[in-house]
Amino acid sequence: MAPRTYTLGRRADSADATRQRILDATLELYRELGVPATTLKAVAQRADVSRGTILHHYGSAEGLLGAVLDRVLESLDLPDPQSIERLTDPDARVREFVNELIDFQNRTTHWWTLFESQMQRPEAQQREAVYWAWFANMQAAALGPGLRDDPAANAALMSVVHPATLGTFFWAFEQVGLPREDARPLLEQFAVDAVRRIADRRTGKGGSQ
Repeated sequence: MAPRTYTLGRRADSADATRQRILDATLELYRELGVPATTLKAVAQRADVSRGTILHHYGSAEGLLGAVLDRVLESLDLPDPQSIERLTDPDARVREFVNELIDFQNRTTHWWTLFESQMQRPEAQQREAVYWAWFANMQAAALGPGLRDDPAANAALMSVVHPATLGTFFWAFEQVGLPREDARPLLEQFAVDAVRRIADRRTGKGGSQ
């Protein structure tokens, strides 16, 4: 009997399918059990592979976590800063930035909740750095060429729209019966006013160009 033969493409497809099945199983278990309680043994059982197969593809539990985080990062659909840069009105840039952040938070809160306990791990911090680089580019686009390098302007805008404060802002208004969407314009205006104050102090004129 002739030996069984494989084509490179078929082998690659099989390996890719196995990797995806492992990632799918890992994410399911992360959601069900939490990240700390998810073992390689449990992932192997869920994915119907051996523990050795997981180690072959990802090297370790840490490598598997990093691969899952890469998949999550790819799914976040980070907005392009050019969506802000194309706007010529300074206030409109700030408002667009605020709205992009709110929309982003609305569709990603479940991910932050899932991985919150793991954010001190190197695997998470490496991926979080990608997010903060994007955030910095978006904020620079919102401030425009005249203020993007101004520490006070950056601090003023960050004080209003820092991701850690957005949830508290909306929660506070929801407690008094103001729906999230009705509170959104208030946050926009807070951000616009904060940037205008810095621009006025620098130039003696309104706006943030």
